[in-house]
Amino acid sequence: MTHFIPSRRHMFIGAGALTLTALAGCKPAPATAPETKAKTVLDSWPLGVQLYTVNAELAKDIPGTLKAIKAAGYDVVETAGTQGKTAAEYKAMIEAAGLKIRSAHTNMPKLIENADREIAEALALGAEWLVAASPQTPGPLPAGLDWISAMTQAMTADAWKMNAEYMAAIAPAVKKAGLKFAYHNHAMEFKDLGGGQTGYDILMAAAPAEQLRAELDLGWVAVGGADVVAAMKKYADRLDLLHVKDMIKDAAIPGGFRSTEIGKGMIDWKPVFAAAQELGVKNYFIEQEPPYLKPVMESLAESRAYIAAL
Repeated sequence: MTHFIPSRRHMFIGAGALTLTALAGCKPAPATAPETKAKTVLDSWPLGVQLYTVNAELAKDIPGTLKAIKAAGYDVVETAGTQGKTAAEYKAMIEAAGLKIRSAHTNMPKLIENADREIAEALALGAEWLVAASPQTPGPLPAGLDWISAMTQAMTADAWKMNAEYMAAIAPAVKKAGLKFAYHNHAMEFKDLGGGQTGYDILMAAAPAEQLRAELDLGWVAVGGADVVAAMKKYADRLDLLHVKDMIKDAAIPGGFRSTEIGKGMIDWKPVFAAAQELGVKNYFIEQEPPYLKPVMESLAESRAYIAAL
């Protein structure tokens, strides 16, 4: 193919033509601005699920349950144990279903007992995050109470400070291993211990932000009496992960609250996700806890449909 190479004469003629066009007042047509579309929640983050939601189903059929989660439109998961499998076996099963492990849950008693073991399991799962929940209590829980009420009673300011001391030692070890470390709340973390200070405040002060991050469970934040968006903004410098959980009052449930499908409970989700965009939240996991009023996969499909419409 022969390519035309302009001579200097052609170039001057072309330049002169352009100048005359400009002098004649001829303006090029304005460029059409590309149509912008607001990002939906599903455009902004991969859809995640906390596998505790389907714990009973996993106990019966791990591969089938994981495939059902993928078919329901979920992409990433947060583990809660390994269902009796080794971490490598469980990871392989999750990945075979087309899912990706983003984080692994443990609890403070397990970390206090053997942090190296919990870190090793998270690494073997291929997780990016190790997330701790459920503090170590100073003694047996009060009898005759549901778990949340008993924990709220047991966890005094001194009990939270004890956990913070352990966390101060654990957090740098998790970071050194190449994982990110976060703490997940229930309701008791938001009890006012005096002067507006909460257990979550005490824990978050245990280590610098580069070592200790926040995973806010918004359903439990609401049950704890805090405003969910205000809580997100309060811990904005540490907030990376969310548990998207809705709660509804139910006098038949110990503690008075029941987990429900997203959009059917007490939380207004539009401002939550607007704040999540603003604050740079990295991921969220839908979680629903038993008792369920319908098959749990139906509930997960309903929650996804609600999220997709935001």
